[in-house]
Amino acid sequence: MRTNPMVKPQISSGWAVTLTVISCVCLATAIRLFMAQPVAAVGCVLVGAAIGLAGVAAAIWFVKIHRTKAWINKAVQQWEHFTSVKSQLEVTTEVTILDIHSTDPLGAWATIRWNKFDHVQEAWVEALPDEIWRDSVLLISPDPAQIQVHGPWPEIYYLLAADYHAYAPAAAFPYFRDPEYQSLARVHPTRSKY
Repeated sequence: MRTNPMVKPQISSGWAVTLTVISCVCLATAIRLFMAQPVAAVGCVLVGAAIGLAGVAAAIWFVKIHRTKAWINKAVQQWEHFTSVKSQLEVTTEVTILDIHSTDPLGAWATIRWNKFDHVQEAWVEALPDEIWRDSVLLISPDPAQIQVHGPWPEIYYLLAADYHAYAPAAAFPYFRDPEYQSLARVHPTRSKY
């Protein structure tokens, strides 16, 4: 099963934490043995085990941190593209995909939130050129036949592919607003895909 690329990868890992703790316990036990007997074979084995476990834990931490940084860079780039497209269009709004109920080749039934109005409703999302996941923020042109100023909200909104313009992960918006991450995304564009 694929993971949702709109969700920031976790840095913490149960295995990395467990291996780090075991490594520390082995090292502490080895130090106590060396203090009791200067040449303790068991102490040498424990030091070796501690170093090996610490190396594996460090490798896991390194991979997790690298994946998270790559995700942040990619997500900030998506938000920069999102903002660029938004500035070029006249009438747009943002909707967040809260849940996807079912999919088929023609589209998907989803629950969306209109971010500007904080209105939640069911929607049919026509098949889009990009793969959309839960927690995606979509830039769309609202259909004036369905959404009217001061009119009632439709029971089901039909989002046509022609009205879709861009997407970005909702979880990355705070990074997009942080100048530190914006400059990193421009200087070091990631080549990895999540």
